[in-house]
Amino acid sequence: MTGTTALRKPSTIQYYQAITNRIQEYVESNIHADISLQRLADHVFVSYYHLSDLFEQAQQETIGGYIKRYRLEKAASLLSYTDLSLTDIAGKTGYSGKQALSKAFRQQFNHSPGHFRKRPLFIKDSPNAIMDGIQSEQDYHSLLKKEFSFTYRIENLVNHYTICRSLRMVPAVHQGSFCYDTYLDTVMNSFDKQWNGRFVIKPFDSLNFTPASRFNMHHGLLVTAPTLGQLSPVDLQQYIISPVKNGSYLVFDIPAGPMDENIKSYTTLFRENIIGYKKLFRPEDFFIFLLLSDGENKLGEFYMYLGSAL
Repeated sequence: MTGTTALRKPSTIQYYQAITNRIQEYVESNIHADISLQRLADHVFVSYYHLSDLFEQAQQETIGGYIKRYRLEKAASLLSYTDLSLTDIAGKTGYSGKQALSKAFRQQFNHSPGHFRKRPLFIKDSPNAIMDGIQSEQDYHSLLKKEFSFTYRIENLVNHYTICRSLRMVPAVHQGSFCYDTYLDTVMNSFDKQWNGRFVIKPFDSLNFTPASRFNMHHGLLVTAPTLGQLSPVDLQQYIISPVKNGSYLVFDIPAGPMDENIKSYTTLFRENIIGYKKLFRPEDFFIFLLLSDGENKLGEFYMYLGSAL
């Protein structure tokens, strides 16, 4: 039986996806460090020789290619939305220095980091452009200059985690085979109510710089540390469990209205207009997530990491 045939079995697909989820969680948490294939194999308890084939069958991408792409897309986000120096960004994304990062960055994006930082880059086939219907660079730059009212607060988070499932939403939307409301109902009903967490949507890849065909979002619950003790071994296998960065967050309110339209448009405005272009606030990193609201006055709250607790 070939690997491709085996992968079509539901049990095999579920197993491969669970391993892939754990690899991605590890890479996200250790992006600043050296990530070897042996360390990944030890982390997921899979043979060193089997791991590469498993990942590539599940993701249609090599592990090495995935890690490099993830590092550089994170670097692009840090260049766009923070004031960190290139040396600091290199350290946060696992490069030995700014020269090594600059060389890899130019190969990936066909621009130097300096040029990239000076002029916001519009990528027509990015998840951001597809989901928000941004058709041209002119439309994008009009969005960057738009004036709109908003409310915000600062909130400190310590010892929180996301318990999520992965979703390749953008490719499904692009193919016309995805209904967000139906998916949301299904996912929200699949989580144990006793976990007592708020529903969270967390972009795993970059909304602006990840190819749409690769883009992952994590959907699940935001919980505190004690909840993790309630998870069974089965839960640990089927969910992606990731720590939330401890520190202070800029929290924007998303007003009530059409869910799909308002969530997309307002998170884009907060991220691209206020943070990226106008720089009214200065984050130290680019860790973001959206909490859906259970109130009537707003759809949710958009969290952007500012730095260590105030």
